[in-house]
Amino acid sequence: MKKNQTKNKIIKKLSKIGMALTLIAIKSSNMVFATEFGTAQVETATDNIKRVITSIAMPLGGVIIFGSVVIAAVKMIINANNPQKRAESVSSLAWICGGGVVLGASLIIASIIVNIATNSTNALLGS
Repeated sequence: MKKNQTKNKIIKKLSKIGMALTLIAIKSSNMVFATEFGTAQVETATDNIKRVITSIAMPLGGVIIFGSVVIAAVKMIINANNPQKRAESVSSLAWICGGGVVLGASLIIASIIVNIATNSTNALLGS
C-alpha cells in the first residue's frame, strides 16, 4: 500500500516538474509559426471549401438518402405479411427524413459560414 502511495507522489511531483519546464520553454521561446495570408490565399481556400460542399457533400448525401429509402422500401415489400416488421420498416422512414433534414441544415449552415467568411475577408485583411 505504501509503495503505491509513494509511487503516486513521485508521479505527481514529476508531472508538476514537467509542466513547469514546459511552461518555461513556451515562455522563453520567441518562435512564431504564423505567416501572413494574402487575399488570394483566403479566396482560394474558401473556393476549395465551396467546391467540396457542392461537388462532394450534396451528391453523396443525396445518394445515401436515396439508398436508404430504397432499402426501407425493399424491407417493407419483404415484410408485407408481418405487421410488426413492416411497422419497423415504416418507422425507419422517419429516421431517414430526420437524417435528410440534418444533412440539409448542415449544408445550409456551412454555406452561411463560408459566405460570411468570404464577404468579410476583404475587411479583415485591410483591402
